[in-house]
Amino acid sequence: MLLKLHFLARARLWTEVVVSGGERVFVATTENFAIGSAVSIELDAPEFDAPVIVQATVQQTRPFAAGQPAGVLVKIDEPSLEKCRSLVAEHDDDARIAGRTEPRVDCDLPSRVLTPLAMNGAAARSLSVHGVTLKTPQALDKDATVGLALQLPDGTEALVSAQVMWTRTELKLAGLKLLSVDAATEKRLANAVETLSGRLVIGPASSKLVLVADDDPSILDFTSRVVTKAGHRVLRAERGDVALELIRKEKPDLVILDVLMPGLDGLEVCKAIRADASLAKTPVLLLSAMGEDRLATAANSSGANGYLTKPMRLDAVRATLAEHLKR
Repeated sequence: MLLKLHFLARARLWTEVVVSGGERVFVATTENFAIGSAVSIELDAPEFDAPVIVQATVQQTRPFAAGQPAGVLVKIDEPSLEKCRSLVAEHDDDARIAGRTEPRVDCDLPSRVLTPLAMNGAAARSLSVHGVTLKTPQALDKDATVGLALQLPDGTEALVSAQVMWTRTELKLAGLKLLSVDAATEKRLANAVETLSGRLVIGPASSKLVLVADDDPSILDFTSRVVTKAGHRVLRAERGDVALELIRKEKPDLVILDVLMPGLDGLEVCKAIRADASLAKTPVLLLSAMGEDRLATAANSSGANGYLTKPMRLDAVRATLAEHLKR
Protein backbone atom coordinates (compact mmCIF):
# COMPACT_ATOMS: atom_id res chain seq x y z
CA MET A 1 0.00 0.00 0.00
CA LEU A 2 1.26 3.49 -0.89
CA LEU A 3 1.01 6.04 1.93
CA LYS A 4 0.70 9.73 1.08
CA LEU A 5 2.28 12.74 2.77
CA HIS A 6 1.37 16.21 1.51
CA PHE A 7 3.36 19.32 2.48
CA LEU A 8 1.80 22.79 2.40
CA ALA A 9 5.07 24.15 0.98
CA ARG A 10 8.32 22.72 -0.32
CA ALA A 11 10.21 24.21 2.64
CA ARG A 12 8.23 21.89 4.94
CA LEU A 13 9.98 18.89 3.37
CA TRP A 14 13.25 20.31 4.60
CA THR A 15 12.09 21.21 8.10
CA GLU A 16 9.93 18.13 8.75
CA VAL A 17 12.04 15.43 7.07
CA VAL A 18 15.60 16.44 6.19
CA VAL A 19 16.50 18.43 9.33
CA SER A 20 15.45 15.52 11.56
CA GLY A 21 17.51 13.06 9.52
CA GLY A 22 14.30 11.36 8.38
CA GLU A 23 13.59 10.16 11.93
CA ARG A 24 10.05 9.83 13.34
CA VAL A 25 8.23 11.38 10.39
CA PHE A 26 4.48 11.18 11.00
CA VAL A 27 2.20 9.89 8.22
CA ALA A 28 -1.56 9.75 8.79
CA THR A 29 -3.17 6.39 7.98
CA THR A 30 -5.88 4.11 9.32
CA GLU A 31 -4.10 0.97 8.09
CA ASN A 32 -2.38 -1.33 10.60
CA PHE A 33 1.37 -1.77 10.18
CA ALA A 34 3.74 -3.87 12.26
CA ILE A 35 6.81 -2.19 13.78
CA GLY A 36 9.70 -2.65 11.36
CA SER A 37 7.48 -2.88 8.28
CA ALA A 38 8.83 -1.39 5.06
CA VAL A 39 6.48 1.16 3.50
CA SER A 40 6.44 3.36 0.41
CA ILE A 41 5.38 7.00 0.79
CA GLU A 42 4.32 9.47 -1.89
CA LEU A 43 5.57 12.98 -1.03
CA ASP A 44 3.90 15.97 -2.64
CA ALA A 45 3.91 19.77 -2.36
CA PRO A 46 2.42 22.56 -4.52
CA GLU A 47 5.84 23.45 -6.00
CA PHE A 48 6.68 19.87 -7.08
CA ASP A 49 6.35 19.02 -10.76
CA ALA A 50 5.32 15.48 -9.76
CA PRO A 51 5.00 13.46 -6.53
CA VAL A 52 8.12 11.69 -5.23
CA ILE A 53 8.13 8.12 -3.90
CA VAL A 54 10.39 7.35 -0.93
CA GLN A 55 11.00 4.24 1.16
CA ALA A 56 10.73 4.09 4.94
CA THR A 57 10.49 1.77 7.96
CA VAL A 58 7.70 1.94 10.55
CA GLN A 59 9.12 2.91 13.97
CA GLN A 60 5.92 3.41 15.95
CA THR A 61 2.15 3.34 15.48
CA ARG A 62 -0.11 6.07 16.82
CA PRO A 63 -3.79 5.26 17.47
CA PHE A 64 -6.57 7.75 16.99
CA ALA A 65 -7.06 10.09 19.96
CA ALA A 66 -9.08 13.24 20.55
CA GLY A 67 -7.65 15.94 18.30
CA GLN A 68 -5.00 13.61 16.82
CA PRO A 69 -5.27 11.46 13.68
CA ALA A 70 -4.18 7.85 13.61
CA GLY A 71 -0.95 7.09 11.78
CA VAL A 72 2.60 5.84 11.91
CA LEU A 73 5.99 7.33 12.76
CA VAL A 74 8.53 6.23 10.17
CA LYS A 75 12.26 6.40 9.48
CA ILE A 76 13.07 7.51 5.91
CA ASP A 77 15.89 5.36 4.51
CA GLU A 78 19.16 7.07 3.58
CA PRO A 79 18.84 6.89 -0.25
CA SER A 80 15.36 8.38 0.00
CA LEU A 81 16.57 11.02 2.46
CA GLU A 82 19.28 12.01 -0.02
CA LYS A 83 16.58 12.24 -2.69
CA CYS A 84 14.69 14.68 -0.42
CA ARG A 85 17.83 16.78 0.10
CA SER A 86 18.44 16.92 -3.63
CA LEU A 87 14.81 17.73 -4.34
CA VAL A 88 14.83 20.78 -2.07
CA ALA A 89 18.25 21.96 -3.24
CA GLU A 90 17.28 21.47 -6.89
CA HIS A 91 14.52 24.04 -6.52
CA ASP A 92 16.11 26.23 -3.85
CA ASP A 93 19.86 26.80 -3.88
CA ASP A 94 19.52 28.69 -0.60
CA ALA A 95 18.84 25.34 1.08
CA ARG A 96 22.38 24.28 0.24
CA ILE A 97 23.83 27.56 1.44
CA ALA A 98 21.95 28.12 4.70
CA GLY A 99 21.21 24.46 5.42
CA ARG A 100 17.78 25.55 6.70
CA THR A 101 18.92 24.98 10.25
CA GLU A 102 17.94 28.55 11.15
CA PRO A 103 14.33 29.38 12.03
CA ARG A 104 12.21 30.09 8.94
CA VAL A 105 8.55 31.07 8.91
CA ASP A 106 5.79 31.22 6.30
CA CYS A 107 4.35 34.73 6.13
CA ASP A 108 2.74 37.41 3.97
CA LEU A 109 4.77 40.58 4.51
CA PRO A 110 4.19 43.56 2.18
CA SER A 111 7.44 44.41 0.40
CA ARG A 112 8.86 46.76 -2.22
CA VAL A 113 11.51 45.97 -4.82
CA LEU A 114 13.76 49.03 -5.08
CA THR A 115 16.29 47.81 -7.67
CA PRO A 116 16.99 46.81 -10.42
CA LEU A 117 13.37 47.66 -11.30
CA ALA A 118 11.11 49.45 -8.82
CA MET A 119 8.03 47.34 -8.02
CA ASN A 120 5.34 47.96 -5.45
CA GLY A 121 2.95 45.19 -4.48
CA ALA A 122 5.55 42.51 -3.75
CA ALA A 123 5.16 40.20 -0.74
CA ALA A 124 7.53 38.02 1.29
CA ARG A 125 6.04 34.51 1.50
CA SER A 126 8.68 33.08 3.84
CA LEU A 127 11.39 34.70 5.90
CA SER A 128 14.60 33.82 7.74
CA VAL A 129 17.53 35.90 8.91
CA HIS A 130 19.45 35.10 5.72
CA GLY A 131 16.80 34.45 3.08
CA VAL A 132 13.35 35.31 1.79
CA THR A 133 10.89 33.81 -0.67
CA LEU A 134 9.39 36.72 -2.59
CA LYS A 135 6.28 37.00 -4.80
CA THR A 136 6.50 39.95 -7.20
CA PRO A 137 4.21 41.63 -9.78
CA GLN A 138 6.88 40.89 -12.42
CA ALA A 139 9.26 37.94 -12.53
CA LEU A 140 12.83 38.44 -11.30
CA ASP A 141 15.89 37.13 -13.14
CA LYS A 142 18.01 34.40 -11.58
CA ASP A 143 21.36 35.67 -10.17
CA ALA A 144 20.13 39.29 -10.19
CA THR A 145 21.00 41.53 -7.23
CA VAL A 146 17.88 43.09 -5.74
CA GLY A 147 17.33 45.99 -3.37
CA LEU A 148 14.38 45.18 -1.15
CA ALA A 149 12.28 46.91 1.51
CA LEU A 150 10.58 44.42 3.84
CA GLN A 151 7.74 45.64 6.04
CA LEU A 152 8.27 43.95 9.42
CA PRO A 153 5.53 43.05 11.93
CA ASP A 154 6.47 46.04 14.13
CA GLY A 155 5.52 48.41 11.28
CA THR A 156 9.07 49.38 10.30
CA GLU A 157 10.87 48.58 7.05
CA ALA A 158 14.12 46.65 6.73
CA LEU A 159 16.22 47.70 3.71
CA VAL A 160 18.29 44.79 2.45
CA SER A 161 20.26 43.70 -0.58
CA ALA A 162 19.72 40.17 -1.89
CA GLN A 163 20.72 37.80 -4.68
CA VAL A 164 18.11 35.79 -6.60
CA MET A 165 19.02 32.12 -6.10
CA TRP A 166 16.02 30.49 -7.82
CA THR A 167 12.91 31.55 -9.67
CA ARG A 168 9.51 30.13 -10.59
CA THR A 169 8.67 32.45 -13.48
CA GLU A 170 5.12 31.21 -13.98
CA LEU A 171 4.31 31.89 -10.31
CA LYS A 172 6.40 35.09 -10.11
CA LEU A 173 8.17 33.57 -7.10
CA ALA A 174 11.87 33.90 -6.30
CA GLY A 175 14.17 32.69 -3.55
CA LEU A 176 16.55 35.39 -2.37
CA LYS A 177 19.72 35.12 -0.32
CA LEU A 178 20.28 38.25 1.77
CA LEU A 179 23.70 39.86 1.30
CA SER A 180 25.85 41.59 3.94
CA VAL A 181 23.17 41.91 6.62
CA ASP A 182 24.44 44.10 9.47
CA ALA A 183 24.03 43.03 13.10
CA ALA A 184 21.17 45.43 13.84
CA THR A 185 19.14 44.33 10.79
CA GLU A 186 19.88 40.67 11.53
CA LYS A 187 18.46 41.12 15.02
CA ARG A 188 15.34 42.84 13.64
CA LEU A 189 14.80 39.99 11.17
CA ALA A 190 15.29 37.39 13.91
CA ASN A 191 12.68 39.18 16.05
CA ALA A 192 10.31 39.26 13.06
CA VAL A 193 10.70 35.50 12.54
CA GLU A 194 10.02 34.86 16.23
CA THR A 195 6.93 37.09 16.16
CA LEU A 196 5.52 35.58 12.96
CA SER A 197 6.12 32.00 14.05
CA GLY A 198 4.39 32.66 17.36
CA ARG A 199 7.27 31.00 19.18
CA LEU A 200 7.91 33.85 21.56
CA VAL A 201 5.17 35.95 23.10
CA ILE A 202 6.64 39.07 24.67
CA GLY A 203 5.78 39.83 28.29
CA PRO A 204 7.42 41.49 31.28
CA ALA A 205 11.09 40.55 31.59
CA SER A 206 10.42 39.54 35.19
CA SER A 207 7.69 37.06 34.19
CA LYS A 208 8.28 33.32 33.94
CA LEU A 209 9.06 31.65 30.62
CA VAL A 210 7.03 28.54 29.69
CA LEU A 211 7.75 26.30 26.71
CA VAL A 212 4.74 24.51 25.21
CA ALA A 213 5.32 21.76 22.62
CA ASP A 214 2.47 20.08 20.75
CA ASP A 215 1.90 19.16 17.11
CA ASP A 216 -1.81 20.06 17.40
CA PRO A 217 -2.15 23.82 16.64
CA SER A 218 -5.43 24.10 18.58
CA ILE A 219 -3.82 22.68 21.75
CA LEU A 220 -0.79 24.89 21.23
CA ASP A 221 -2.93 28.02 20.88
CA PHE A 222 -5.15 27.16 23.87
CA THR A 223 -2.24 26.45 26.22
CA SER A 224 -0.34 29.53 25.04
CA ARG A 225 -3.34 31.77 25.76
CA VAL A 226 -3.68 30.37 29.28
CA VAL A 227 0.03 30.98 29.94
CA THR A 228 0.01 34.56 28.65
CA LYS A 229 -3.23 35.45 30.46
CA ALA A 230 -1.54 34.27 33.65
CA GLY A 231 1.10 36.95 33.01
CA HIS A 232 3.89 34.77 31.70
CA ARG A 233 5.83 34.49 28.43
CA VAL A 234 5.55 31.44 26.20
CA LEU A 235 7.76 29.62 23.72
CA ARG A 236 6.01 27.35 21.21
CA ALA A 237 7.20 24.32 19.27
CA GLU A 238 5.41 21.79 17.07
CA ARG A 239 8.21 19.18 17.09
CA GLY A 240 10.11 17.51 19.89
CA ASP A 241 13.55 18.18 18.39
CA VAL A 242 12.72 21.87 17.95
CA ALA A 243 11.45 21.99 21.55
CA LEU A 244 14.69 20.51 22.88
CA GLU A 245 16.75 23.01 20.90
CA LEU A 246 14.72 25.91 22.33
CA ILE A 247 14.93 24.50 25.86
CA ARG A 248 18.71 24.31 25.68
CA LYS A 249 18.93 27.83 24.28
CA GLU A 250 16.31 29.69 26.35
CA LYS A 251 16.30 27.74 29.67
CA PRO A 252 12.53 28.08 30.35
CA ASP A 253 11.07 27.99 33.88
CA LEU A 254 8.53 25.29 32.94
CA VAL A 255 8.18 22.85 30.03
CA ILE A 256 4.89 21.31 28.83
CA LEU A 257 5.38 18.44 26.36
CA ASP A 258 2.90 16.53 24.25
CA VAL A 259 3.79 12.84 24.47
CA LEU A 260 3.36 12.09 20.75
CA MET A 261 5.23 14.52 18.48
CA PRO A 262 7.35 14.27 15.33
CA GLY A 263 11.13 14.59 15.59
CA LEU A 264 11.35 13.44 19.21
CA ASP A 265 8.41 12.46 21.39
CA GLY A 266 7.76 14.12 24.75
CA LEU A 267 9.25 11.24 26.75
CA GLU A 268 12.51 11.44 24.81
CA VAL A 269 12.70 15.20 25.28
CA CYS A 270 12.02 14.85 29.02
CA LYS A 271 14.77 12.24 29.39
CA ALA A 272 17.19 14.51 27.50
CA ILE A 273 16.36 17.36 29.90
CA ARG A 274 17.00 15.15 32.93
CA ALA A 275 20.32 13.98 31.43
CA ASP A 276 21.57 17.58 31.02
CA ALA A 277 23.08 18.96 34.22
CA SER A 278 22.18 22.55 33.29
CA LEU A 279 18.51 21.62 32.72
CA ALA A 280 17.93 18.69 35.07
CA LYS A 281 15.92 20.68 37.64
CA THR A 282 13.56 22.23 35.06
CA PRO A 283 9.91 21.32 35.88
CA VAL A 284 8.40 19.22 33.08
CA LEU A 285 4.73 18.34 32.52
CA LEU A 286 3.54 15.74 30.03
CA LEU A 287 0.41 16.24 27.96
CA SER A 288 -1.57 13.40 26.34
CA ALA A 289 -4.95 11.76 25.73
CA MET A 290 -3.58 8.29 26.48
CA GLY A 291 -5.50 7.99 29.76
CA GLU A 292 -4.57 9.10 33.26
CA ASP A 293 -3.13 5.78 34.50
CA ARG A 294 -0.85 5.33 31.49
CA LEU A 295 0.10 8.99 31.53
CA ALA A 296 1.04 8.84 35.22
CA THR A 297 3.24 5.80 34.51
CA ALA A 298 4.87 7.57 31.55
CA ALA A 299 5.55 10.67 33.64
CA ASN A 300 7.14 8.59 36.38
CA SER A 301 9.35 6.60 33.98
CA SER A 302 10.60 9.66 32.08
CA GLY A 303 11.24 11.86 35.13
CA ALA A 304 8.44 14.36 34.52
CA ASN A 305 7.07 16.36 37.44
CA GLY A 306 3.44 15.83 36.49
CA TYR A 307 0.97 15.71 33.61
CA LEU A 308 -2.10 17.23 32.01
CA THR A 309 -4.74 15.14 30.26
CA LYS A 310 -6.54 15.84 26.98
CA PRO A 311 -9.12 17.20 26.51
CA MET A 312 -7.67 19.98 28.63
CA ARG A 313 -9.66 21.76 31.34
CA LEU A 314 -9.00 25.44 31.85
CA ASP A 315 -9.10 25.24 35.65
CA ALA A 316 -6.67 22.30 35.68
CA VAL A 317 -4.17 24.10 33.43
CA ARG A 318 -4.33 27.26 35.53
CA ALA A 319 -3.86 25.36 38.78
CA THR A 320 -0.96 23.31 37.42
CA LEU A 321 0.80 26.40 36.08
CA ALA A 322 0.40 28.21 39.41
CA GLU A 323 1.73 25.19 41.34
CA HIS A 324 4.86 24.61 39.28
CA LEU A 325 5.77 28.24 38.54
CA LYS A 326 5.54 29.18 42.22
CA ARG A 327 8.33 26.77 43.11
